[in-house]
Parts: sequence; structure tokens; C-alpha cells
Amino acid sequence: MHPRSQRLRGATMIEILITLVITAFGLLGLAGFVTRSTTLSVDAGQKARAASLVDDMASRLANNKAKADDYVTDQVYGETATAVCTGAVGSAALDLCQWGNLLVGTQDARTGGNAAALGFRGCVTKPSATDPAYVITVAYGSMASGFPPADLCGKGAFGDESYRRVVRAQVRVAALTK
Repeated sequence: MHPRSQRLRGATMIEILITLVITAFGLLGLAGFVTRSTTLSVDAGQKARAASLVDDMASRLANNKAKADDYVTDQVYGETATAVCTGAVGSAALDLCQWGNLLVGTQDARTGGNAAALGFRGCVTKPSATDPAYVITVAYGSMASGFPPADLCGKGAFGDESYRRVVRAQVRVAALTK
């Protein structure tokens, strides 16, 4: 064998190993990207559902201005479902019962890796007794940790507080006088 061909025999093997290492790092990066994009996609879906649930209650409250104060309770909705909601059509109790069932009914996903259950909790509050503004809040569980919101709705419902997120809307009701 020629001495020069003996020196080049191992060069091809080293080039192949280097190519495999570079490809492996690229595939690991791609796997991380796919995992992160899946997490963000689930979180976006959760936020969209929460916004829809906030909008639902905002519409109910706005359409029942005369009984708007009846919507304000200390209860957190979405913890347990009420199978049958009874009451007069347009009553706050019926609306809150149906909204609570909607909150529970959307809890169709659960996380496997962390303690945060992907679910929904809802609250209706009135920050000021004199101001006709109502705050509707829906808390939901996220798959990615972050800074916990200051809002207390759903606190403790999703395990670690860093997995809790909230969507809020303020509804102003016109003063109805005769």
C-alpha cells in the first residue's frame, strides 16, 4: 500500500463521526423547539377558552342589569359541577350555575409532568360598592411556569401558583333609575 493512502484511511471515519455529532445536536435542538411550541400552543388554547368564558359571563351580566349585584358572590365557580340548574330564566343564580357548569365542562386536559391541572375557575367581583363596575375573572392552569398573578381567583386550584394564569374583563352597568 502506498504510505499516503494509509494516512487518509482514518480521515473519512473522523469526518463521519463529526457529522453525526453535529446532526445529533441539531436534532436535540429541534426536539426542544417542538416541545416548547406544543406547550405554547396548549397555553394559547387555554387562554382562548378562558377569554370565551369571561365573555360569556360578561354578556350574561350585561343583559341582566337590574340584578347585576346578584352576580357578586364569594364563591369560586368551576370547582364542582351542578348537574341540573334550576331557576327563573334571566336570574343571576341560573346564569351562575350554568357558567359554573361551563367552567367544569371545559376541563378536558390534564398535565402529566407538573402539578398544575389544566382547568378553569371563575369569579365575579365588584371592587367598589359605589361604582357600577364588575370584574369577571377566569383563572386557568398553564403548562409553563411564570409569575403568579395578583388576582386571587382560583388561588390554590392549580398546584404551584406559578402555573396559574388569569383573564379578566370589567363590565360597567348603567344605573337604572325610575
